[in-house]
Amino acid sequence: MLRWLEIGVLSAILSLGQGHFLSGSFNLTLYRHMPVLYQLDDYDLCLDNKAGTYCLVYVEILPNASSALWHQIDQVSQDSKHRFRHDRVFRGVCLENCKPSINNISEFEKEEILDKELISYYDKVHRRDETNSDRDLFYKDLVKGCLNHKFSEKFSLRTRSLIEYCVSASDKDLKLDLLDLTFYGILVVILFITLCSSFLDYRLRKMSSQKSEGFYREPLKDRIDFGLPPGQRLLTSFSVVRNYHRLVEPYYSDFSRDVSFFDGFRVIGVFAVILGHTLMVFMTVPIENPEFYEQFLFRFETSIFQNGSLVIQIFFVMSGFLLYVNFTKRQQIQPKTGTLECIAVYFRVFSYRYFRLLPSLLALILFNGTLLVRLQNGPFWRHLTEAERVFCRSNWWKNVFFVTNHMLEDSCSHQTWYLGADMQLFELFLIVIIITKKHPKLTRAIYTTLLALAIAVPAILTYVFELDGIYHIRPETYRYLYFRHSDTFYQMYPPFYTNLGGYLFGFLCGHFYLRQRSGKVQLLGHLKYDLAMWLLVLATLGVLFSGYIFIRQDFAKPSLWLALYAGIHKILWVLICAGFVVLMCCKIGGVAYDFCTLPAFRPLARISFQSFLWHIVVLRTVAGYFRQPVYISSFYLVILLTYLRTFMYAFGPIAFISISAMQCVECVHTHSSRGCAGGSVARISFCRGTAILYKARERSGRSWSRNSNETRAVSCLGLPYSAPGMHAVTDRQCCYVLAILVF
Repeated sequence: MLRWLEIGVLSAILSLGQGHFLSGSFNLTLYRHMPVLYQLDDYDLCLDNKAGTYCLVYVEILPNASSALWHQIDQVSQDSKHRFRHDRVFRGVCLENCKPSINNISEFEKEEILDKELISYYDKVHRRDETNSDRDLFYKDLVKGCLNHKFSEKFSLRTRSLIEYCVSASDKDLKLDLLDLTFYGILVVILFITLCSSFLDYRLRKMSSQKSEGFYREPLKDRIDFGLPPGQRLLTSFSVVRNYHRLVEPYYSDFSRDVSFFDGFRVIGVFAVILGHTLMVFMTVPIENPEFYEQFLFRFETSIFQNGSLVIQIFFVMSGFLLYVNFTKRQQIQPKTGTLECIAVYFRVFSYRYFRLLPSLLALILFNGTLLVRLQNGPFWRHLTEAERVFCRSNWWKNVFFVTNHMLEDSCSHQTWYLGADMQLFELFLIVIIITKKHPKLTRAIYTTLLALAIAVPAILTYVFELDGIYHIRPETYRYLYFRHSDTFYQMYPPFYTNLGGYLFGFLCGHFYLRQRSGKVQLLGHLKYDLAMWLLVLATLGVLFSGYIFIRQDFAKPSLWLALYAGIHKILWVLICAGFVVLMCCKIGGVAYDFCTLPAFRPLARISFQSFLWHIVVLRTVAGYFRQPVYISSFYLVILLTYLRTFMYAFGPIAFISISAMQCVECVHTHSSRGCAGGSVARISFCRGTAILYKARERSGRSWSRNSNETRAVSCLGLPYSAPGMHAVTDRQCCYVLAILVF
């Protein structure tokens, strides 16, 4: 199933490279006559000269009414929804190559860049070197004269330019400061503690009577005490082996097993997010054939990618679901609970969540602010990484206080807007659940109000601020490594008040789940609910493709129709996500349910949060390596997606290894004399059939009887189950066969 999913995505990408330009395109021959978006002199050769200096320059092509080429450039650049601004280009200039044209500087008027926003941004980002006004003025004049000479000679056009930054061969490496030393010190301390903790855990295992791998799977405090202090569990909390087993261990609680399909949701959701961000980041790097992306944005099937920002809503639904169920099961608030106790519960729950997320976020901020810029170099390296270094040092507080979603300008790690929005929604709905548990009669009124706001707020914002019906990426949106001219993004995507529906429907799903667990609701075994699952799949495609008309065409604004669509389409998507959650809570879904509960997803889901945090770092590192513009093709995107798969499933072998290493086959006492370790073909086939039978029984809601002859060997697929009178025996061959079936 994993391979079929990947093949489907790759097939969609491959289709993009076929055919000719669609409606709204232009003659490709004329297109190639325009100045290229990116042209870079040889970076390494330039700096190999001790006197060499390399500058990355932003260039604006000046209008020329008498030039047919300018009219072509202007015509293309007018379509901002699908095209790059071809009158805005980047040049990597080796100043040694420009010095022969130094006599031509006076021939051209000194035009100044009019884009004050971009000037201000570069001034804030590139302030590493001490100001040398004479040198900067010389570089500025030299670059302007050089580029004007080249454009005039080749295109009969003139330019104005802005030096983003310059790198000289004589420049010294970036000096280490206190923050750098602090980060390196923390890394050394963590490494030392990890080694000590792993060694201590190893020694404790040697001293234990149990020499098997099971020693690492059970809590240390419940097993042994070798005269160590009471905090011995804490001393081994950094053990590599013990944490590995925590990563791959199966679920033991009934609730965890009931929502094991969340693993599939998390992995697929994070994969979709990384895919979208990869396409976005690779629109910012030097590309040789920008027409590929521009053709991409005209195709109907790309609505899935363009409207794919909706996928983030499934995470809000899951968060709301887990908050409601966990809070309700613990019964922390009752109608008789006092006000002070309610406040105390609020701060206790909020603090637990806040301090659970904060360490990982701080690690990301420290890494981006210190080590990232030192990983490599290149003509575009500082363009891609310097802003992270500057803003993670100066504006770290936006991330620490989880307000990035409302203050994305000049912020560090833009992808963390989600954490800010999720934290604010968590706080709001934590207040909601406390109020509704203390005053149950207010529940319906509060939920109705929240639903009305979830629909009305996006609609009102769209109408008042004259926004697009949906947010979709444009070629120029993130080209400069921050969101430009994207009011729809800032107003509709990251604010918590435009994402109320996810948590609200998560609450409703949680309420349904608890009723279903108590036996008040039973959906399993009804054909209409199986059909409902497939209708939800069709509805998913319908919502995604419905945005095509808004991606393809511009509409007059403000528009009541745009506002109505903006208010409804996101809530429809959330409703679809909630439908999947409700049905899968009842183990409805057939192949889809089996796929989402694959044990291979378990360790991947547990590292999905870290994958989300760090994937932009990996993308910046890969994109910043290029020395020359990259030719984008269907095959290149396939290779890129293969890289994505490798990154996302880097710990995939852990799942396989865990299957073969764990005691995954349990036999009834009638077979205990021979065990399951023989590994005969008959026994392997029996184990495979039993696992399949188990899955069928699980879906039908039937339980395993104590003396059932069918229950000879299960759990090879990591399925949760327990039955009295059974003991664990390892059968590697059985697990290998089932692992092959899984993968």
